[in-house]
Amino acid sequence: MGENIHAKSVTEDNGIENKFHEQLGIQTYFCHPHSPGEKGGIENANKMFRRYFPKGTDFSLVTQEEIDEKIFLINNKPRRILGFVSSLEVAFKAGMITKLQSECPNWGVN
Repeated sequence: MGENIHAKSVTEDNGIENKFHEQLGIQTYFCHPHSPGEKGGIENANKMFRRYFPKGTDFSLVTQEEIDEKIFLINNKPRRILGFVSSLEVAFKAGMITKLQSECPNWGVN
């Protein structure tokens, strides 16, 4: 896997949360409504997340620490599509994050 990984485009939902997409500075595409096949990456992430928190989970009963722990597991899972390294390792190698921590608590905080 190359050391310089740069996104050439991004595909997003049509939701209001993406209204500042121009600020990304790369080509942005938008999915058609009810077309999960057009956003495979996020659908795969949702599938992994739902393994720990099934649809209908009452998140008022889930602690932030529990969520952080599961996200840590997901981000450190080796993935075939990434050459059996984790997405966290890929982000580190690409310079998207500057520190890897081996401990789960507050793993994203430097």
